[in-house]
Amino acid sequence: MGVAETCKFISILYKGIVGKLLPVISMPQHEVLMLSTVVNVLKLYADMLNAIASVEEASGKKADELLRELLSPQSLAKLGQKLPPDMFGEFMSALLRLTTLASVQNPLALPSNEKRKLASELSEVVKSIEKVAEKLKAMG
Repeated sequence: MGVAETCKFISILYKGIVGKLLPVISMPQHEVLMLSTVVNVLKLYADMLNAIASVEEASGKKADELLRELLSPQSLAKLGQKLPPDMFGEFMSALLRLTTLASVQNPLALPSNEKRKLASELSEVVKSIEKVAEKLKAMG
């Protein structure tokens, strides 16, 4: 069974558990919320894998190869010529911050407040990268 099928199975199982069995089993609310969170993460993971597969099929290249090309010095130099300097600087800053955030060994082991801080920082990085993606899309 593939990841997408596994995620669908877990989702169906979760809906069955929450909808039918939980009133009988009576799990603590925090456990129900955690199960729901796990299901949502698995759905996002399945969506991500499908999106990556679509890009690979369209390009004929593997995702890691595409990322190496995208982040190569040559590609970044071309990007620096296309984008306004402030936007390019923000993009490069976002990449550096992303590298730092990705170095966190086990984010699930962090205290709640540190998880929230990490999530907030990651959201800021995403906003910066989205700006660049939108600008490039508009430029054609």
